[in-house]
Amino acid sequence: MLGAILIVSGPTVVTPILHAARTGKKVTTILGFEGTTIDPIGAIIAVVVFQAITASHAHHEVLSGILGFAGRIGLGVAGGAVSVAVLWLLLKKLKLTGILATQVIIATVITIAGLCDAVQDDTGLVAAITMGIVLANLRGVDLPEDRPFIKTVVQLAIGVLFIAISATVTPASLRGVIWPTLALMALLVLVVRPAVAVVATARSSLTRNERIFIGAMDPRGIVAASTAASFSAPLVALHIGGADKLLPATFLVIVGTVAIYGLGAAPLASKLGLRQPEPEPGPGPDNIPVEQPPEPTRETRGPAGRA
Repeated sequence: MLGAILIVSGPTVVTPILHAARTGKKVTTILGFEGTTIDPIGAIIAVVVFQAITASHAHHEVLSGILGFAGRIGLGVAGGAVSVAVLWLLLKKLKLTGILATQVIIATVITIAGLCDAVQDDTGLVAAITMGIVLANLRGVDLPEDRPFIKTVVQLAIGVLFIAISATVTPASLRGVIWPTLALMALLVLVVRPAVAVVATARSSLTRNERIFIGAMDPRGIVAASTAASFSAPLVALHIGGADKLLPATFLVIVGTVAIYGLGAAPLASKLGLRQPEPEPGPGPDNIPVEQPPEPTRETRGPAGRA
Protein backbone atom coordinates (compact mmCIF):
# COMPACT_ATOMS: atom_id res chain seq x y z
CA MET A 1 0.00 0.00 0.00
CA LEU A 2 2.80 2.40 0.86
CA GLY A 3 4.57 1.64 -2.41
CA ALA A 4 1.43 2.44 -4.38
CA ILE A 5 0.89 5.70 -2.49
CA LEU A 6 4.46 6.91 -3.06
CA ILE A 7 4.19 6.56 -6.85
CA VAL A 8 2.66 10.03 -7.09
CA SER A 9 4.58 13.29 -7.25
CA GLY A 10 2.52 16.29 -8.29
CA PRO A 11 2.94 19.65 -10.05
CA THR A 12 2.01 21.57 -6.88
CA VAL A 13 5.29 20.31 -5.35
CA VAL A 14 7.55 20.19 -8.40
CA THR A 15 6.61 23.55 -9.94
CA PRO A 16 7.79 25.81 -7.08
CA ILE A 17 11.08 23.90 -6.83
CA LEU A 18 11.70 24.22 -10.58
CA HIS A 19 10.78 27.90 -10.44
CA ALA A 20 13.52 28.44 -7.87
CA ALA A 21 16.02 26.24 -9.75
CA ARG A 22 15.38 27.94 -13.14
CA THR A 23 16.42 24.92 -15.22
CA GLY A 24 14.98 26.06 -18.54
CA LYS A 25 11.84 25.30 -20.49
CA LYS A 26 12.62 21.73 -21.61
CA VAL A 27 13.36 20.23 -18.18
CA THR A 28 10.60 22.25 -16.51
CA THR A 29 8.04 21.08 -19.06
CA ILE A 30 9.04 17.41 -18.78
CA LEU A 31 8.95 17.35 -14.98
CA GLY A 32 5.73 19.37 -14.86
CA PHE A 33 3.93 17.03 -17.25
CA GLU A 34 5.31 14.01 -15.40
CA GLY A 35 3.77 15.27 -12.15
CA THR A 36 0.45 16.00 -13.85
CA THR A 37 0.35 12.56 -15.51
CA ILE A 38 1.57 10.43 -12.61
CA ASP A 39 -0.94 11.81 -10.09
CA PRO A 40 -4.07 10.12 -11.52
CA ILE A 41 -2.13 6.99 -12.47
CA GLY A 42 -0.69 6.61 -8.99
CA ALA A 43 -4.03 7.35 -7.33
CA ILE A 44 -5.78 4.71 -9.44
CA ILE A 45 -3.08 2.14 -8.63
CA ALA A 46 -3.47 3.01 -4.93
CA VAL A 47 -7.24 2.43 -5.18
CA VAL A 48 -6.66 -0.93 -6.88
CA VAL A 49 -4.18 -2.03 -4.20
CA PHE A 50 -6.48 -0.85 -1.39
CA GLN A 51 -9.44 -2.75 -2.82
CA ALA A 52 -7.29 -5.86 -3.25
CA ILE A 53 -6.10 -5.69 0.37
CA THR A 54 -9.59 -5.21 1.78
CA ALA A 55 -11.03 -7.98 -0.39
CA SER A 56 -8.34 -10.47 0.59
CA HIS A 57 -8.68 -9.56 4.27
CA ALA A 58 -12.43 -10.21 4.16
CA HIS A 59 -11.72 -13.74 2.86
CA HIS A 60 -14.12 -13.34 -0.02
CA GLU A 61 -14.18 -15.80 -2.84
CA VAL A 62 -12.12 -14.79 -5.83
CA LEU A 63 -15.16 -14.19 -8.03
CA SER A 64 -17.03 -12.13 -5.43
CA GLY A 65 -13.91 -10.13 -4.69
CA ILE A 66 -13.39 -9.34 -8.36
CA LEU A 67 -17.04 -8.40 -8.79
CA GLY A 68 -16.97 -6.18 -5.72
CA PHE A 69 -13.82 -4.41 -6.90
CA ALA A 70 -15.22 -3.97 -10.41
CA GLY A 71 -18.44 -2.59 -8.93
CA ARG A 72 -16.54 0.05 -6.92
CA ILE A 73 -14.48 1.11 -9.91
CA GLY A 74 -17.59 1.13 -12.10
CA LEU A 75 -19.47 3.30 -9.62
CA GLY A 76 -16.62 5.80 -9.53
CA VAL A 77 -16.31 5.90 -13.32
CA ALA A 78 -20.08 6.32 -13.68
CA GLY A 79 -20.08 9.17 -11.18
CA GLY A 80 -17.26 10.85 -13.08
CA ALA A 81 -19.15 10.44 -16.36
CA VAL A 82 -22.29 12.01 -14.87
CA SER A 83 -20.31 14.96 -13.54
CA VAL A 84 -18.64 15.48 -16.93
CA ALA A 85 -22.07 15.49 -18.61
CA VAL A 86 -23.31 18.09 -16.12
CA LEU A 87 -20.26 20.30 -16.65
CA TRP A 88 -20.50 19.91 -20.42
CA LEU A 89 -24.07 21.19 -20.24
CA LEU A 90 -23.13 24.12 -18.00
CA LEU A 91 -19.92 25.13 -19.76
CA LYS A 92 -20.85 24.35 -23.37
CA LYS A 93 -24.57 25.05 -23.57
CA LEU A 94 -25.00 27.71 -20.89
CA LYS A 95 -21.54 29.14 -21.71
CA LEU A 96 -20.46 29.84 -18.14
CA THR A 97 -17.07 31.53 -17.97
CA GLY A 98 -14.65 33.12 -15.53
CA ILE A 99 -15.04 32.80 -11.78
CA LEU A 100 -18.57 31.38 -12.10
CA ALA A 101 -17.30 28.49 -14.24
CA THR A 102 -14.52 27.79 -11.74
CA GLN A 103 -17.00 27.72 -8.87
CA VAL A 104 -19.27 25.36 -10.81
CA ILE A 105 -16.38 22.94 -11.46
CA ILE A 106 -15.32 22.91 -7.80
CA ALA A 107 -18.90 22.42 -6.59
CA THR A 108 -19.47 19.57 -9.05
CA VAL A 109 -16.30 17.75 -8.01
CA ILE A 110 -17.14 18.01 -4.29
CA THR A 111 -20.75 16.97 -4.84
CA ILE A 112 -20.09 13.93 -7.03
CA ALA A 113 -17.21 12.72 -4.85
CA GLY A 114 -19.38 13.02 -1.73
CA LEU A 115 -22.32 11.23 -3.33
CA CYS A 116 -20.15 8.35 -4.58
CA ASP A 117 -18.52 7.93 -1.15
CA ALA A 118 -21.97 7.96 0.46
CA VAL A 119 -23.04 5.06 -1.76
CA GLN A 120 -19.77 3.12 -1.50
CA ASP A 121 -16.60 4.02 0.39
CA ASP A 122 -13.52 5.13 -1.55
CA THR A 123 -15.30 5.56 -4.87
CA GLY A 124 -15.31 9.37 -4.76
CA LEU A 125 -11.59 9.45 -5.55
CA VAL A 126 -12.15 7.36 -8.68
CA ALA A 127 -14.99 9.68 -9.73
CA ALA A 128 -12.85 12.79 -9.28
CA ILE A 129 -9.93 11.28 -11.22
CA THR A 130 -12.22 10.18 -14.04
CA MET A 131 -13.78 13.60 -14.20
CA GLY A 132 -10.42 15.37 -14.39
CA ILE A 133 -9.01 13.10 -17.11
CA VAL A 134 -12.10 13.27 -19.32
CA LEU A 135 -12.75 16.98 -18.85
CA ALA A 136 -9.17 17.91 -19.70
CA ASN A 137 -9.41 16.04 -23.02
CA LEU A 138 -13.02 16.84 -23.93
CA ARG A 139 -13.38 18.81 -27.14
CA GLY A 140 -15.66 21.78 -27.26
CA VAL A 141 -15.36 22.59 -23.55
CA ASP A 142 -13.41 25.71 -22.70
CA LEU A 143 -12.08 25.51 -19.17
CA PRO A 144 -12.06 28.82 -17.27
CA GLU A 145 -8.98 30.93 -17.78
CA ASP A 146 -9.26 32.65 -14.42
CA ARG A 147 -5.97 31.14 -13.28
CA PRO A 148 -5.30 33.44 -10.27
CA PHE A 149 -8.64 32.48 -8.72
CA ILE A 150 -8.05 28.77 -9.36
CA LYS A 151 -4.53 28.93 -7.92
CA THR A 152 -5.80 30.76 -4.83
CA VAL A 153 -8.47 28.13 -4.18
CA VAL A 154 -6.01 25.28 -4.80
CA GLN A 155 -3.35 26.73 -2.50
CA LEU A 156 -5.93 27.38 0.22
CA ALA A 157 -7.26 23.83 -0.01
CA ILE A 158 -3.75 22.35 0.00
CA GLY A 159 -2.75 24.41 3.03
CA VAL A 160 -5.81 23.41 5.03
CA LEU A 161 -5.44 19.75 4.02
CA PHE A 162 -1.75 19.63 4.94
CA ILE A 163 -2.43 21.12 8.37
CA ALA A 164 -5.32 18.73 8.99
CA ILE A 165 -3.29 15.67 7.94
CA SER A 166 -0.11 16.64 9.79
CA ALA A 167 -2.15 17.20 12.96
CA THR A 168 -2.94 13.47 12.99
CA VAL A 169 0.76 12.51 12.99
CA THR A 170 1.79 12.51 16.64
CA PRO A 171 5.24 11.79 18.11
CA ALA A 172 3.89 8.52 19.47
CA SER A 173 2.84 7.42 15.97
CA LEU A 174 6.41 7.91 14.74
CA ARG A 175 7.83 5.39 17.19
CA GLY A 176 9.45 2.57 15.25
CA VAL A 177 8.84 4.32 11.91
CA ILE A 178 11.67 6.86 11.59
CA TRP A 179 14.64 4.62 10.79
CA PRO A 180 12.84 2.29 8.34
CA THR A 181 11.39 5.34 6.60
CA LEU A 182 14.82 6.96 6.34
CA ALA A 183 16.12 3.76 4.71
CA LEU A 184 13.15 3.78 2.33
CA MET A 185 13.78 7.43 1.51
CA ALA A 186 17.43 6.71 0.71
CA LEU A 187 16.36 3.96 -1.70
CA LEU A 188 13.82 6.25 -3.37
CA VAL A 189 16.30 9.11 -3.84
CA LEU A 190 19.50 7.19 -4.62
CA VAL A 191 18.24 4.08 -6.45
CA VAL A 192 14.62 4.18 -7.60
CA ARG A 193 14.43 7.67 -9.09
CA PRO A 194 17.78 7.52 -10.97
CA ALA A 195 16.84 4.09 -12.38
CA VAL A 196 13.44 5.40 -13.53
CA ALA A 197 15.07 8.45 -15.15
CA VAL A 198 17.66 6.31 -16.99
CA VAL A 199 14.97 4.10 -18.49
CA ALA A 200 12.49 6.89 -19.24
CA THR A 201 14.99 9.22 -20.93
CA ALA A 202 16.89 6.58 -22.92
CA ARG A 203 17.36 7.51 -26.59
CA SER A 204 15.85 10.94 -26.00
CA SER A 205 17.17 14.30 -27.15
CA LEU A 206 18.01 15.29 -23.58
CA THR A 207 21.61 16.02 -22.72
CA ARG A 208 23.49 14.06 -20.09
CA ASN A 209 23.17 16.86 -17.53
CA GLU A 210 19.44 17.23 -18.17
CA ARG A 211 18.97 13.50 -17.59
CA ILE A 212 20.95 13.73 -14.36
CA PHE A 213 18.75 16.57 -13.09
CA ILE A 214 15.55 14.67 -13.97
CA GLY A 215 16.94 11.71 -12.05
CA ALA A 216 17.42 13.97 -9.04
CA MET A 217 13.90 15.43 -8.86
CA ASP A 218 10.94 13.47 -7.51
CA PRO A 219 9.39 15.06 -4.39
CA ARG A 220 6.14 13.78 -2.91
CA GLY A 221 3.36 16.11 -1.84
CA ILE A 222 -0.27 16.59 -0.97
CA VAL A 223 -1.61 13.80 -3.22
CA ALA A 224 0.46 11.20 -1.37
CA ALA A 225 -0.60 12.64 1.99
CA SER A 226 -4.30 12.76 1.15
CA THR A 227 -4.24 9.25 -0.35
CA ALA A 228 -2.53 7.85 2.75
CA ALA A 229 -5.01 9.65 5.00
CA SER A 230 -7.94 8.25 3.02
CA PHE A 231 -6.77 4.64 3.11
CA SER A 232 -5.01 4.28 6.47
CA ALA A 233 -8.10 4.67 8.67
CA PRO A 234 -10.14 1.90 6.92
CA LEU A 235 -7.13 -0.42 7.01
CA VAL A 236 -6.61 0.28 10.72
CA ALA A 237 -10.31 -0.46 11.32
CA LEU A 238 -9.80 -3.85 9.65
CA HIS A 239 -6.87 -4.53 12.06
CA ILE A 240 -4.41 -5.03 9.21
CA GLY A 241 -0.85 -5.17 10.49
CA GLY A 242 1.21 -2.03 9.88
CA ALA A 243 -1.75 0.07 8.78
CA ASP A 244 -1.22 2.51 11.66
CA LYS A 245 2.27 3.26 10.31
CA LEU A 246 1.07 4.09 6.80
CA LEU A 247 0.31 7.79 7.32
CA PRO A 248 3.37 8.59 9.52
CA ALA A 249 5.70 6.91 7.03
CA THR A 250 4.14 8.79 4.11
CA PHE A 251 4.38 12.08 5.99
CA LEU A 252 8.07 11.52 6.74
CA VAL A 253 8.77 10.71 3.08
CA ILE A 254 6.99 13.91 2.03
CA VAL A 255 8.94 16.08 4.44
CA GLY A 256 12.23 14.39 3.61
CA THR A 257 11.93 14.42 -0.19
CA VAL A 258 10.71 18.02 -0.30
CA ALA A 259 13.65 19.05 1.89
CA ILE A 260 16.22 17.09 -0.14
CA TYR A 261 15.01 18.09 -3.59
CA GLY A 262 13.99 21.61 -2.59
CA LEU A 263 17.35 22.49 -1.04
CA GLY A 264 19.41 20.68 -3.65
CA ALA A 265 17.67 21.70 -6.89
CA ALA A 266 19.25 25.13 -7.38
CA PRO A 267 22.85 24.10 -6.48
CA LEU A 268 22.57 21.01 -8.68
CA ALA A 269 21.22 23.04 -11.59
CA SER A 270 24.15 25.46 -11.24
CA LYS A 271 26.66 22.59 -11.04
CA LEU A 272 25.22 20.99 -14.19
CA GLY A 273 25.13 24.29 -16.09
CA LEU A 274 21.34 24.24 -16.43
CA ARG A 275 20.49 27.25 -14.28
CA GLN A 276 19.11 30.13 -16.32
CA PRO A 277 19.79 33.78 -15.50
CA GLU A 278 17.33 35.68 -13.38
CA PRO A 279 14.57 37.04 -15.66
CA GLU A 280 14.31 40.76 -15.91
CA PRO A 281 11.23 42.18 -14.17
CA GLY A 282 8.41 43.02 -16.50
CA PRO A 283 6.55 46.34 -16.59
CA GLY A 284 4.61 47.09 -13.47
CA PRO A 285 3.64 49.92 -11.17
CA ASP A 286 6.98 49.71 -9.35
CA ASN A 287 9.30 49.48 -12.34
CA ILE A 288 7.71 51.63 -15.04
CA PRO A 289 10.34 54.18 -16.05
CA VAL A 290 9.37 57.73 -15.29
CA GLU A 291 9.33 59.80 -18.42
CA GLN A 292 11.59 62.81 -18.03
CA PRO A 293 10.33 66.14 -19.30
CA PRO A 294 12.03 67.31 -22.51
CA GLU A 295 14.85 69.77 -22.31
CA PRO A 296 13.60 73.29 -22.99
CA THR A 297 14.54 74.57 -26.42
CA ARG A 298 15.17 78.13 -27.49
CA GLU A 299 11.66 78.40 -28.85
CA THR A 300 10.05 77.09 -25.61
CA ARG A 301 12.07 79.20 -23.19
CA GLY A 302 10.13 81.97 -21.57
CA PRO A 303 11.33 85.48 -20.79
CA ALA A 304 13.10 84.19 -17.69
CA GLY A 305 14.89 81.57 -19.75
CA ARG A 306 16.06 84.11 -22.32
CA ALA A 307 17.29 86.38 -19.56
